Amino acid sequence: MQGLLNGYRAVVVGGGRGIGHTVAQRLSEHGAKGLMCDLPDVIDHASQLSAFEKAEIDVSSEESIAAAFDRAKREFGTLDIVVANAGIVPPWRRTEDVDLDEWDRVFSINVRGVVATLKYAVPLMKMRGGTIVVTASINGITGAPLQSAYTSSKHAVLGLVRCAALELGQHDIRVNAVGPGPVLTDALRERIRFRSTEGGPTEEEAEKLLAGQTPLGRIATEDDVADGVLFLASKLSAAITGHLLPIDAGYGIN
Repeated sequence: MQGLLNGYRAVVVGGGRGIGHTVAQRLSEHGAKGLMCDLPDVIDHASQLSAFEKAEIDVSSEESIAAAFDRAKREFGTLDIVVANAGIVPPWRRTEDVDLDEWDRVFSINVRGVVATLKYAVPLMKMRGGTIVVTASINGITGAPLQSAYTSSKHAVLGLVRCAALELGQHDIRVNAVGPGPVLTDALRERIRFRSTEGGPTEEEAEKLLAGQTPLGRIATEDDVADGVLFLASKLSAAITGHLLPIDAGYGIN
């Protein structure tokens, strides 16, 4: 079913690589056009999509976010879709070894960056309504040892999604989140390879271990997540707001 987003204007924050770039590609395949935004060194090396222009953004800077959405306003006037995908995964640490400077950086990007994205996106969506999709994590509804900073940030993101959905529904703006489980992005593969050098499983062994923890016997892919974002961004989910859609092959089932 192609053309779900014909005529839609979109901004994908964190769209230069990995899940975000796959999301931008999926939206463009269904007719959307707009901006894919990322850090300068990332967006410069991102493959070009005909329907999406490249734009620089640093979500730790409110001024940078404001500038990106000001450009979107100049070029498109209004927006129909905003995907807040930018985020970082810090190293695993024991509770007694938490680095508070690192903790603050995780929250500045994973939470404050999403808040600022919504702050500047919403005024461009109120006229026509639209959809906001935030990349959270299955960790937004579960706990994980050694991952207090990341998990706490994703719990905060889910709280923001719920509050924004309650507030913005009157403007016909839906706000949802996707909750990926482990996804073998380049970033995750890099972490696995690093852990392997410290005595951890090899990349192949780690993939089998992760797949073995899911009911489906496989790991969710970037394409799986992009399809979930497409669903939440389109009219197929017209009555859904304030929810997290797990995309984890069942990894997070309790």
